[in-house]
Amino acid sequence: MSENNVDIMNESTNHHYDMKWKEIHIPMRDGSYLAANLYQPDAEGKFPVLMTMGPYGKDEHFASHPIAAELYKRQVQDKSPHMSGGTPDPDFWVPQGYVVIRIDERGTGNTPGILDVWSDTLKYDYYDAIEWAGTQSFGSGKVGLLGCSYFAITQWMVAEKQPPHLSCLVMWEGMPDLYADALRMGGIVQSGFLSLWYNKRVLVKQFGKGKLSEDELKNNRTDFEKLVRENVVRNEYWKKRSSDLSRVTVPFLSAGNWFCSGAISRGNINGFKYAASKNKWLEMHIGSHFAEFYTEESRTMQKQFLDYWLKGIDTGVMRQPKIKLAMPKGGKEYNWIYANEYPLKNTKWTKCYLEANSLELLEDQPLKESKRIYEGDKDKESAAWQGPKNFIMNEDNPKRMIFKTKPLNHKIMLAGPMKLRLYASSTIDDMDIYVSLRNIAADGKEVVNVGAYTTNYPISQGWLRASLRGIDEIRSTEYKPYYTYDKIEKLVPNKIYPIDIEIADSAIMLEKGHTLLLEIGSQEQSGCGMFLHPDDKIWDADVTVYTGGQYKSYLLLPLIL
Repeated sequence: MSENNVDIMNESTNHHYDMKWKEIHIPMRDGSYLAANLYQPDAEGKFPVLMTMGPYGKDEHFASHPIAAELYKRQVQDKSPHMSGGTPDPDFWVPQGYVVIRIDERGTGNTPGILDVWSDTLKYDYYDAIEWAGTQSFGSGKVGLLGCSYFAITQWMVAEKQPPHLSCLVMWEGMPDLYADALRMGGIVQSGFLSLWYNKRVLVKQFGKGKLSEDELKNNRTDFEKLVRENVVRNEYWKKRSSDLSRVTVPFLSAGNWFCSGAISRGNINGFKYAASKNKWLEMHIGSHFAEFYTEESRTMQKQFLDYWLKGIDTGVMRQPKIKLAMPKGGKEYNWIYANEYPLKNTKWTKCYLEANSLELLEDQPLKESKRIYEGDKDKESAAWQGPKNFIMNEDNPKRMIFKTKPLNHKIMLAGPMKLRLYASSTIDDMDIYVSLRNIAADGKEVVNVGAYTTNYPISQGWLRASLRGIDEIRSTEYKPYYTYDKIEKLVPNKIYPIDIEIADSAIMLEKGHTLLLEIGSQEQSGCGMFLHPDDKIWDADVTVYTGGQYKSYLLLPLIL
């Protein structure tokens, strides 16, 4: 967002204040309190506030992060004494004339209470914290939220409550719909991520850890993992843990990552699309989940946005295009493209039809009907995976099928939503369908991308449990199914169904001579990182895919002209 010759890091916005800090208790409406660290300029004046609230411990330094410590050491550009992963670094922001408040949410760190992540209680606690900060003598009355991952998700949540002193949001790689965008994406429990995250990031920071007995700790928290598994459809439990986007009205910048199996990009994009805010921007980048949040380029964009909405400085943000998208070329390489609408106005929606006999992706629908079977993961091979198998083009694998285009005769660009319409049947009353879209170079090697959680991400991926295939006819479009997830519709064994599978929005530049490859199967596929489903699968379904004639199975792509 630093285009139009605007120098964001200039003397008018950089004051270079010294910093002081202390722990404080923020009072809540029920008489309890939230423990927080207050970082502020050591100077007279009233300053805007940047706030985060989360369960990871306000005093945990990024270098002590149990999962991302190595990433911090290798990839984060600037390192400082008070940096905590996913939150604004006070050693950067306080000298710029901001107050930074980092809060332990209820039941975590130094804050007592019942631990219940992403709950209604959190929304009201966050509301009270914002209103407290907005009325303090050190503050200007304006509070902004800036954070990555969990600290972005909670922004969507509290924004629906519309606290009066909340002025703007910067949601970096975080989603508003916990069911569809994260924990049960495609209707399948993300149990690989869920177990790792909840046990190694949240429970280790529960209030009283090391002092209370295990029974006392259990009595002071909800069983979040169990509740995620038990609430199969999107019911009131999930609605309370998501955001009502029709009530998100403050200005915001939603920054997502193309390469994350949809677990982040879907939420950032849908949040931008459906939120009621009149002043909103969308940025889609590539690279690691945490490191990109702290780059000089990213901080420049964040500061341009925040200086305008929190300090009233004309940084040029209102003259910027609403959409800023990375156009990846493979690895870490990309260019930026700009627009004022998403999907892009110059999109040509292009169908590639599946042909089951030749395993080709064709420009025209085949006249002759054909079919092909892939087997279920009946031996539960993937249940023991610590990560997905590497992609091997010519592997003899009956649990998948691969369709390919002919080598491209010219360079093409894709950017936006993608969809697979598949005519399929199952030998039992349900099936899981896993899909990957890959870029294959002329030498037969896959061109992979550096993503949020992996360095070998394909173009995109998607997966769906067929019994949760029902769509919202009003919100769904030709290019994106919007699943309701509100009822289970079992299949009739061996009956053929048309099923729309959402492939996560993405972007890629494919060079002349490259081949587009579509992988469909019964297991997670290379590139999905930690998003595994080791104990929630439809193991025994053999799936038949039907193409040609009356069965218009196709891949829909956003070709950019």
